[in-house]
Amino acid sequence: MSREALLHFKNIKKSFSGNVVLDGVDFEIYPGQVIALAGENGAGKSTLMNILFGMSVIRETGGYEGEIIFEGKTVKVQSPEDAMALGIGMVHQEFMLLPGFTVARNIKLNRENLIPTPISKVAGKSYELLDNHQIVVEAGEALKRLGMEINPETTVDKLPVGHMQFVEIAREIDKKNLKLLVLDEPTAVLTPQETKKLFEILFNLKKEGKSLVFISHKLNEVMEISDRISVMRQGTYMGTVNKEETTPLDLTKKMIGREVFLNIDKSY
Repeated sequence: MSREALLHFKNIKKSFSGNVVLDGVDFEIYPGQVIALAGENGAGKSTLMNILFGMSVIRETGGYEGEIIFEGKTVKVQSPEDAMALGIGMVHQEFMLLPGFTVARNIKLNRENLIPTPISKVAGKSYELLDNHQIVVEAGEALKRLGMEINPETTVDKLPVGHMQFVEIAREIDKKNLKLLVLDEPTAVLTPQETKKLFEILFNLKKEGKSLVFISHKLNEVMEISDRISVMRQGTYMGTVNKEETTPLDLTKKMIGREVFLNIDKSY
């Protein structure tokens, strides 16, 4: 693992209407590392990732304090386009797919392959045509990287819900400069078998040198997939530990601030 951090959240603070939701979050993510972000609902996990991905809700509510340092440079991510240009991808908790579009069009959305026309050579790129054949080919290659047998020409609304999640991931890994992938509660709609498949995909991405942020409240999954675990409680950063140095009980205590009886579900 590289000693130089790919990403450093430095003293990130965020309030909504005077309510503090992030209070001095500060941790690093390294290349080829899976870091889990654990915490109860409302701990601030998704807000932190919305800051990283430049979601409009952050900008429209006054922005944030602190620094995001990416590849050694302070960056201001004002939009998802800014994030994608840096090499940051995100699979949101809510699907970001267009149901009436094909799998291929969803994977290549806003990055479609185009064919120049005589008019476009004069009037500009807006007059180019979609290269539907190449869109299907490249989308199919992204699905093959996942090991998923999904017809790229099927419309998304005809897919099982679990397969929609894999289409979201295929869209991100199709981006040529992907360096960091954030997954927000990615197993919420998956069966145990699909979760195992997802973990295989994430391990392969890690081998390729990609960094991954895995957001989940399912501690059995956190302990399975992560290298390091960062814990948040009510907007406060509670620290980061190596997986080997903690237990689900210890993590739970940090997440909620007291001892609990924990029944770990190992069905996945």
